[in-house]
Amino acid sequence: MKVIVASCVFPPEPVVSAKTSMDVARYLHGEGHEVVVACPTPSRNIAKADVERKISEMPQPFKVARLSALASKKSGFFSRFIENISFGLSVFIFILKQRKVDLVYANVWPVFSLGLLVLACRIKGIKVVASIQDLYPESLSAQKRLKETSAIFKTLFFLDSWIAKKCDHIVVISEGFKSAFVERRGVKESKVTVIRNWVKSNQVEVCDRTEARTELARHLSITLRDETFVCVYGGNMGVASGLDELMQHVVLFKKDVLFVLAGDGSLVPGLRELVSKSGCESKVKFIVPWPSEMTSLVFGAADVLLLPIAAGQEWASVPSKLITYMLSSRPIMLLTNKRSESAIELEKSGAGFCVEDRTDQAIFSCLDSLMELSPQERLSMGTSGREYAENFYSSDVALAKINKIFGSLV
Repeated sequence: MKVIVASCVFPPEPVVSAKTSMDVARYLHGEGHEVVVACPTPSRNIAKADVERKISEMPQPFKVARLSALASKKSGFFSRFIENISFGLSVFIFILKQRKVDLVYANVWPVFSLGLLVLACRIKGIKVVASIQDLYPESLSAQKRLKETSAIFKTLFFLDSWIAKKCDHIVVISEGFKSAFVERRGVKESKVTVIRNWVKSNQVEVCDRTEARTELARHLSITLRDETFVCVYGGNMGVASGLDELMQHVVLFKKDVLFVLAGDGSLVPGLRELVSKSGCESKVKFIVPWPSEMTSLVFGAADVLLLPIAAGQEWASVPSKLITYMLSSRPIMLLTNKRSESAIELEKSGAGFCVEDRTDQAIFSCLDSLMELSPQERLSMGTSGREYAENFYSSDVALAKINKIFGSLV
């Protein structure tokens, strides 16, 4: 069959959602299907000057169509709306121009991009399998951009529900997401499948701590002494990350700890200003943008990996970086509600601690506990995390499930 993989992010962008789209495309191509990927030009956590070079360094065995989209320059509602709808229009036109397409796998921004994609597929008589990474408009409510009682929220919720019902199948990343579609949006349960995000273990190398720090100094000119306790955050620095809230606390932490923030996003200017005003330039280092090839080294240089989630956001999304963190074999400090799926998964893995109270005392206490662990204890905790990720976030199992869904539709 002929399949279009429509994805709002795609390598060389380093985010997990981009990699899962690539894995789906490669898997389907390997199964003998004709695959075309439709995606925008990379714009997340990648320097504009490096885009063409990085694309050329990652040739794919299938066609990749880079569509026009106005990349969002900040996290504001209007800026994201323009990016969302501009990509949606490009996908809409692209699908209408295609001939004899059997199925579209859609990993695109919700509501507008997905809605335009579904409309094009309905016009052409093409089946749609939608991969849902975030709940909208619930995520906007969690970020305090919209009130659930507002007319805009209700309109977006109605549109999202209508679009979901028009999809032939929906893939969600958690049981909570499934409930949101079945119970709140009225989608038939038989049309919703839980397939957790995955990261192939060979994409994250476990690095020796000392060697990783030496290599970072050589490649990025960031000197991390072997005796320094290093906490690393690696990923998108957007509003949903909650990184701004966490850093307001940790800049007050008096002990000898170095914090490394790797990634890019709308919070970066504010974080730099916070660090400067707090006089903490010596204890907080930025790697912006973050070269994707440095992922294993940056995580390998850490004693602890930090994973805050903005208050309320834990019910509208599940950060896929949790899997990457686990595969890095380093302890994790998670800042979120202990009833959230992220906290439950962390507890099952034995890979770290969850802090629920967003106070100096609670955060400092957790950092103290992690610093007091012996290197062997931290190693054991990290190893437990990697073993859990390899066992429960298997790409082979996930891709086989997706292929089975495709087979049932065509």
